[in-house]
Amino acid sequence: MQKRNGYFQVIRNSNGTSVRLIPPMYGGEEVKSEQIVKYLQKNQIMECDFAKITKALADLTTEVIVPVSNYKGYPINECMNIEVSKDSMTAVVNFIPPSNDGKRMNLGDMKSELEAAGIQYGIDEGGLASHIRNPVYCTDIIVARGKAVREGTHAFITYMFKIDRKAKPKRKDDGSVDFHQLENISHIKKGDLLAKLTPADSGESGINVFGQEVKPRAVERLKLKYGKNITISDNRLELYSDVDGHAVLEGDKVFVSNVYDVPGDVDNSTGDIIYDGSVVVHGTIRTGFKVKAFGDIEVFGAVEGAEVIAGGQVILHHGIQGMSRGIIVAKGNVVTKFIESAKVYSEGYIEAQSIIQSQVSAKGDVIVNGAKGNIMGGHVRSSTLIDAKSIGSNMGITTVVEVGLDPTVQDRFTKLKRDMIEKNEELIRLQQVKMVLKKRLAQGQNDNEKRMAYNQTVAAIDELKKEIFAAQDEMDVLSGELSENTVARIMVSRVIYPGTKVIVSGLQYNVNEQVSYCQYMKLKGEIFISPLT
Repeated sequence: MQKRNGYFQVIRNSNGTSVRLIPPMYGGEEVKSEQIVKYLQKNQIMECDFAKITKALADLTTEVIVPVSNYKGYPINECMNIEVSKDSMTAVVNFIPPSNDGKRMNLGDMKSELEAAGIQYGIDEGGLASHIRNPVYCTDIIVARGKAVREGTHAFITYMFKIDRKAKPKRKDDGSVDFHQLENISHIKKGDLLAKLTPADSGESGINVFGQEVKPRAVERLKLKYGKNITISDNRLELYSDVDGHAVLEGDKVFVSNVYDVPGDVDNSTGDIIYDGSVVVHGTIRTGFKVKAFGDIEVFGAVEGAEVIAGGQVILHHGIQGMSRGIIVAKGNVVTKFIESAKVYSEGYIEAQSIIQSQVSAKGDVIVNGAKGNIMGGHVRSSTLIDAKSIGSNMGITTVVEVGLDPTVQDRFTKLKRDMIEKNEELIRLQQVKMVLKKRLAQGQNDNEKRMAYNQTVAAIDELKKEIFAAQDEMDVLSGELSENTVARIMVSRVIYPGTKVIVSGLQYNVNEQVSYCQYMKLKGEIFISPLT
C-alpha cells in the first residue's frame, strides 16, 4: 500500500468552525499543528482554541472533528502551496482540501497559480490531473521539473612519450641504485604518434522551472602546440613525428629533434645516454658513464674515464683525460684538444693538439698540430699518415708510432690469431677426452652416463672445428686486406726523440738519436728517413 500523510479539513456549520483531523496511513507523516494554525490564521478564523488541536493530534488514531471556534467565517476553497528548490529545477505543491462547503480546484486554477508564481517550464499536467481525480493532501507533489544541465568536460592532451624528465634511478637486486639506466630519453621513429588532443565538450544548457536558461560551467579549451619536424593531422587533433629522434615537452609545446641535448654533465643525474641520433653534451662526461649515439657526439666540456661511442664523428671542445679508463670509438672522425691516458679508435681521421700515454688508432690520418703538437708515450697507429710536431720525450718515454696497415684489420687479425691458438688447444684436449671415453666404451663400460659424455664430446669437437675453419677463412680474407700502403708515412716537423719505435708497413725502426724535421716511409723493403720538403 502507498503511504499517505495525515491531513486536515475545515468544517463550517451553524455552531461555528471545526477542524477534521485525518491520521496518516501506511507509514505516512502526521500533520503538524503549526501547519493547521498557520492555515486558520491565514483564513482569518478568529478566537480559535489551538490547544484542542494540539491535544487531539497527540492522541490521534482515527479521524476526529475538533471544534475550534464559534466563528463561522466564509467557505474556503481548495488551495495549493508552491515551493521551488534552491536550484530552481524543481517545483512542488502541497494541496489543502477545501472546507466542507468550499470548491475544488480545477486544472485551469492550478495552472493559473503556477503561472502567478512564475513557473512555466516542465509542468506535470498529468500529475495535476491525477490529483483532481484522486486527491492527495498535505503531501509534497512534484509539479514541475526543469531540464537538467549537462556539464561539459575540459579538453585534455594525451602524450605518447615520456614527459617526466626527472629521471629516477633503478634499484638493483642487491638494493643499490643504478644511476646508469635512467630511461630519460623518449626515443621516437618517423611517423610515430606524439600527442592526441581530446577536445573540450561544452556541455548543454538546461532550463529551470521559471523557463530561464541555465548554462553549464565553463570548460578549458586547448590546442596542440609544436615545433619543427612535426606534422599535425587535418583535424588538428594528432601530432606525428617527421623524423627519427627524441621528443620533449617544453611547457605545453612538443619538440622533436634528432639531436639530444644534455645541458649539463653526464653523471648520476642523467645516467648513460644511448640515443638513435646525435648527442650534444654541454658539460663533462664523468667517469664511469657512457654516451652512445648512432650519429655524432659533441662535448663542450671534458671527457673523464668514460665511454664515448659514435656512429658518426666525435668532437671534444676540451679533450679526454681518460685515467686509463676512457674510451672513444667513432665510425667517423675524432677532433679533440688533447688525448691523455685513453683509448681512441676512429674509422676516419683523428686530429688533436697532443696525445699523451694513449692507445690511438685511425684508418685515416692522425694529425697532432697544437702549440706543442706532441705524441708522448703510448701507441699511435694510422693506415695513412701520422703528422706531429714532436714524437717521444727527452726523458726516453717509450713511444710507438705506426703507419701503413689498417689498424682495424690488424686488430681483428691479431684477435683471430689468438683465438685460433686457444681453439686448437681446446680441440686437442677434447680429442684426448674422446679417445679415453671411446676406449672405456669398447671395454664394456657402456653405461648411459659415459655414452652421453662421449656423444657430447663428439658434438663439441664438430662445433669447434666449424669455428676454426670459419676463423681461418676470415684470416685469409684479412691477410689480403693487410696489404701495405706504399705512400704511408710519419712526419715530424720539429723533433723525434730516442726511445721512439717507428713502424711502417710492418717494418720496425728504433730511434736512437734525436732527429729534427724528418719523415719516415718504406722504400725498397726498408724504412727510409728523409728531411721534410
